[in-house]
Formats: sequence, C-alpha cells, structure tokens
Amino acid sequence: MELVLYQYIVLIPVTVATSFITLFTGFGVGTIMMPVMSLFFDVKVAIFLAAIVHFFNNISRLMLYRSEINWGIIQRFGVISIIGAFIGSFAQIYIDSSWLKVVLGAFLIVYSLLALTSNKIKLQLSANVDFIGGFLSGLIGGLIGNQGAIRSLYLLNYGLEKKELIVSSALIAVIIDSTRIPVYAYFNYQYMQANSILLSTIVVSSILGTMLGSKMLPKVSYDLFKRIVLVGVLIMGVLMILSVI
Repeated sequence: MELVLYQYIVLIPVTVATSFITLFTGFGVGTIMMPVMSLFFDVKVAIFLAAIVHFFNNISRLMLYRSEINWGIIQRFGVISIIGAFIGSFAQIYIDSSWLKVVLGAFLIVYSLLALTSNKIKLQLSANVDFIGGFLSGLIGGLIGNQGAIRSLYLLNYGLEKKELIVSSALIAVIIDSTRIPVYAYFNYQYMQANSILLSTIVVSSILGTMLGSKMLPKVSYDLFKRIVLVGVLIMGVLMILSVI
C-alpha cells in the first residue's frame, strides 16, 4: 500500500511538470518519464506508461491548437518523416545505432550552441526538397529511438509561430504513437485492468500539465520560445553523447 501511495506522490507532480515543460520544447516526454517510470515498474510497463503520457500530452496540444496546424508542413515534411521513422525502426534491428547517436548528439550540441549565439544559423531546405529533410529526420529518429529533438530543430527553422510549431509537431507525434500504443496496450492488457485508476491519474496529470503550459505560452516571447527549444536540443545532445538516452 505504501509503494502504491509513493507512486502517486511521485508520478503526479513529475507528469504535470514534464507536460508543462515539454509544451515549449515539443519533445522530451519519453526522456524524462522513462527513467522515472522505471523506478516503480518493469521496463516494458515503464515504456508503455511513458508512451501513454507522451500520447495524451500531444493529444491535448492538438486539441488546444488544432486550428493552427500548418498543413503545408505536414504534407511536405510530416508524412514522409513518419515513413522514415518506420524504416529506421526496422533498420535498427540490423544496425548498431550507438555510434550514430554520438554523432547526432555532437551535431545537436554544436548546432544549438551556434544558434543560441547567432541568429544567422539556418537549416532549412527549399520546400521543393523538403521531403529529404523529413525522411532523414524520421529515419534517424527511428534508428536512435528519439526523433522529437530533430523534428523540433528542423521545424524551428521555418520561422513558424509558437502554436504552429507546437501543434504541427504534436500531430506528427500522435500519428506515430497511434501505431505503437495499441501494440503496447495489447501486451499490457492485464496491467491496464489491474491499474486503471493509476493510468487515469497519469492521463489527467498529463493533460493538466499541458493546460498549465498553454496558460504560460502567451507570456513567452518568440525569441525566448526559440531559446527554450534550442536549450532543450542542447540538453538532448549532451544526454546522447553521455549515452544516458
């Protein structure tokens, strides 16, 4: 009983805080929630629960800002990135992606540092060849298991409005999650039945954190918003270099 109570005491505030913070970055839910969930649950259950938080975090962003979706970006970049992610996830079985994670981590660190110290750094392809950036973003994400930072970094260079970037990234993430969560749910069906209250609490906490973040968003200037994303990318790069994720 004490362990169950401790789970609620830890998971509710962590889920709310994670959802609040990642509204601005567009990524990082899995990175934060996975190790926290692993404190209490088996790895497979922890992956499932982190995915639940990730899914409802993005669903709530989608509901909040659905009118701001940039369909041009989704068509040119989003769809092909999803295809790339599937190919990358299958290729991961045959390729040692550890070296790729280090290289990508180094790139994210260098790029984010340069972008934070100069407004002249751009990584935008012509719209005519956007599918290349989308495909590579998804492919690399599929190989290393984390494409949120890459996606946010790429979308940031379109000069999208804050809400446009948040919801366009969220839509892509929701589509990807919609393919994996049913599989997780199938293999964790008994756990879902036995822990429906905890699952419901996590879902509500995720939505609450996003709602709180949305209240703060109008008070954050675009320049600060961009810097928050870049700092998040920098942290993600460091974690990759250190093999933490």
